[in-house]
Amino acid sequence: MTFDARCDEVLDVLQSAKRVVVVSHVNPDADAYGSSCGLAQGLQAFGLPVRVFNESGFIPRYAVIPGASLVSKELPTAFADDEVVVVCDCGAAERVGDTYLPIIKGASQVINIDHHTANSLFGHANYVVDGASSTSELVCNLLHGLEARTGRKDIITSECAKCLLAGIIGDTGSFRYPSTTAATFRVAGELVDRGARPDILTQELFANHSLAAVRLQAEAMSGVVLHEGGRFAEVTVTQEMLKRLGADLLDADSLAERARDIEGVRVSALFKQDVDMWRVSLRSRQGAVDVAWVAQQFGGGGHKPAAAFRWRKDIETLQRELRATIKEALAATNA
Repeated sequence: MTFDARCDEVLDVLQSAKRVVVVSHVNPDADAYGSSCGLAQGLQAFGLPVRVFNESGFIPRYAVIPGASLVSKELPTAFADDEVVVVCDCGAAERVGDTYLPIIKGASQVINIDHHTANSLFGHANYVVDGASSTSELVCNLLHGLEARTGRKDIITSECAKCLLAGIIGDTGSFRYPSTTAATFRVAGELVDRGARPDILTQELFANHSLAAVRLQAEAMSGVVLHEGGRFAEVTVTQEMLKRLGADLLDADSLAERARDIEGVRVSALFKQDVDMWRVSLRSRQGAVDVAWVAQQFGGGGHKPAAAFRWRKDIETLQRELRATIKEALAATNA
């Protein structure tokens, strides 16, 4: 199936829909909110009633994304037969969260829009492009296709454009990651023409930190540990640190990138202690190490330069097993 055919298949379903529900992955990032809220606003401009849900609800740090503050946690326990469910930015259905999963599986029509490696194609219709910069870029393509089909130019509104550009900026690290292509810049340029402001979005997404966040990042980075001759960096954030500094887990999100950016480091791991698990974020410099493969060994997934997984055992076992896997990955790529 070609790229355009996948897009057309999804558009066929959406154009025949009566109502739409949009969900994205638990613990959403800018692309999850951007793609889901952007799609919702585009479909609303088209004339469809749309509701947006996320198992984590609204996370205030993403308030710059239009519509994010209206995302609800309370997903209905069942959907009507004429209701289409669109799952954005999930490489597998399980990423919607444990509470949402059985409800989503019971939907009569599910659309899967995603860009993650090894997507399981769990939708009845799938618009999945492995290696695309972001799900937001794919949603922009989809809405642009809807405009072309209908002869309209008002579906990608200014607010929709802001959502989608926020998602692209978030998942490309402000256009720094290898997934950024000429097509990505063309899409971004069109979104700017439609009213999105990259300066405002970038400031709010990357340069607006609380004092507690700055203190947490400083303490965590001062404890960075290097392995494999300085090629592998580990940084750890514990519950004790969060409570003592008045910070939260989201304040640690940039630390995987900061550890990766240390001179000589090829791959980094951020260990974040949640209430009942460790959340592990992996980053690779320019995709030199396939961290999606590493994450898959632990039940997670993602992209070659950025991936994640969850761990419910002790951190000593986690670090021992992860170090061995990273060593294998480094050897395989001679990074």
